Amino acid sequence: MEKNAAEVKTAQQGKAEVKTQQEVILQYREYEVNMETVTERVKAHYVAKGNAEDSIESLQIYVKPEEFTAYYVINDGFCGKVNLF
Repeated sequence: MEKNAAEVKTAQQGKAEVKTQQEVILQYREYEVNMETVTERVKAHYVAKGNAEDSIESLQIYVKPEEFTAYYVINDGFCGKVNLF
């Protein structure tokens, strides 16, 4: 049995995604940084080293607040670090 257009539209509306805003803030001692900002710093550092941002397939960021540093690995091979604060 085929569904008519109204039934299909109603079924699709029932499956609508709920969009929420997400923000991760790192607080350490008297310092604070948004993790999205850290991610942008990592990407900018990668590009400054002569790489294309669109070449990023995977990105891992390791945050060490006691060192005020975020270490990163891009595409399982390129490593670097940026300041957190």
